[in-house]
Amino acid sequence: MKLIIIAELLVNYTLLTLFNTHMLQLNSYFFKKHFKWMRKNWKKILWQTILVLPTIFIYFDNVVLNIIAIISLAISIIYNIPKRNSKVSLKFTGRVKRLLVTDVFVFIITIFILGIKNYITEKLIILNILANLIILLANFINSPIEFLVRKRYIASAKKILNEMPNLLVIGITGSYGKTSMKNFLYSVLSEKYEVLKTPKNYNTTMGVVKTIREELKPTHQIFLCEMGATKLGDIKEICDIVNPKLGVITSIGPQHLESFKNIENVIKTKFELADSVEKNGGTIFLNYDNEFIKNKSLNMKKITYGLNNKELDYNSYNLESSSKGLKFKTVDKNKEEVKELKTKLIGKHNIVNITGAIAVADFLGVPSKKIVSKIREIQNVKHRLELVPKGPVTIIDDSYNANPISSKSAIDTLSEFKGVKIIVTPGLIELGKEQEKYNYEFGKYMARVCDYIFLVGTDNYEAMLKGIKEENYKEENIFKVNLPQEAVSKILEWKLQEEVIVLLENDLPDNYNL
Repeated sequence: MKLIIIAELLVNYTLLTLFNTHMLQLNSYFFKKHFKWMRKNWKKILWQTILVLPTIFIYFDNVVLNIIAIISLAISIIYNIPKRNSKVSLKFTGRVKRLLVTDVFVFIITIFILGIKNYITEKLIILNILANLIILLANFINSPIEFLVRKRYIASAKKILNEMPNLLVIGITGSYGKTSMKNFLYSVLSEKYEVLKTPKNYNTTMGVVKTIREELKPTHQIFLCEMGATKLGDIKEICDIVNPKLGVITSIGPQHLESFKNIENVIKTKFELADSVEKNGGTIFLNYDNEFIKNKSLNMKKITYGLNNKELDYNSYNLESSSKGLKFKTVDKNKEEVKELKTKLIGKHNIVNITGAIAVADFLGVPSKKIVSKIREIQNVKHRLELVPKGPVTIIDDSYNANPISSKSAIDTLSEFKGVKIIVTPGLIELGKEQEKYNYEFGKYMARVCDYIFLVGTDNYEAMLKGIKEENYKEENIFKVNLPQEAVSKILEWKLQEEVIVLLENDLPDNYNL
């Protein structure tokens, strides 16, 4: 039985290490951010410890206790197996591989320090309990190495770009809408140019560097560089590497306020892109439907776009919405050219982003007919107002969204549908001191549109519930669930006679959804 316990402890330690590495990766390897996550998820960490402790029963001369020890560890192993439905799975990057090697090194050293000859089971128990701290120690040990690796990779990316002086870099940033804008631009610009875009969520400095080093080819003419940020200077750091000649700022809103502290820092960070474009003698494209962008004074070449505003350089109007998509018109103020467009997408904010993409495509000489045909073909980005038929129910999957402004826009989109309107949401996160306030307002907003409301988890439950109740909403139409899947299953069981539209809004990222 002792050998079984030892084997289980080794397997469990491996799973714990992979789990903690995944969480560390999701927390961008920042100690402060990860410690905050640990405080928030102390119950998860406690259970990981509790399930290991019965292992000491192996030293009692009792078969029942020994079996309990084996079963407890088996449960622990099952508990720590990675989730198959992770939104963002662990990426085995070079950094992760180096981290795991160092973790193994620390593991072996600890065994030697404790004495290798005897009491191997006790040592493994201790190592299992300390697994989350050991990976942090490994991360600390690797910090100087990662600094040098980062510096070398950035220098390599700059060298590649310097060897391609004719490459046009288009920077894209915003609190929301930047991924959609990137994909829309890729679709329309690919009609005329060889285009590379940063993949998936590779919008950090090292994500951009990785794309340049591994994907950029001499044949590429345009590089669409999505730029994300969680603090001041993040956008500037990317811009200093890629030197964008064109830039698009899709939106500004209260997002990541835990790290930004206030909306002013968000504005300043997003406009780091405009500063870089101006320095490079380029042009910035701005969404003037966004008040924060509109109110920012700029003395540089700019092209504005938005909805129902004739004063803008590019204006979309006459929007007709249905479950099959949207029809609309777009006019270029300078050319006075009207484009009649159709798209499979839903949501007014998608039309705003398409309008911005049209503006950039026009600027770069893509023929109008090609633009119109490509807009018609565009598919929605996964988990961003994605229509998913599920039997008698139509699901609007907007689970990647996490921002107050676009969350309200999603509810506006839901309101345009006929039938029973249902929302499933855990609320808004990473809003610092303002989180309770924004979730309270979000609750009020959804109560005005939705026939049924499913609140997921406990983090924002009270704040949203308070807002909902202030709208005199029927309490019997409010449900509390632990997971979005639980809500969808319940809705499917109802077998309502009317058409049912379910909005999945603001699903939590993996490091919250535990």
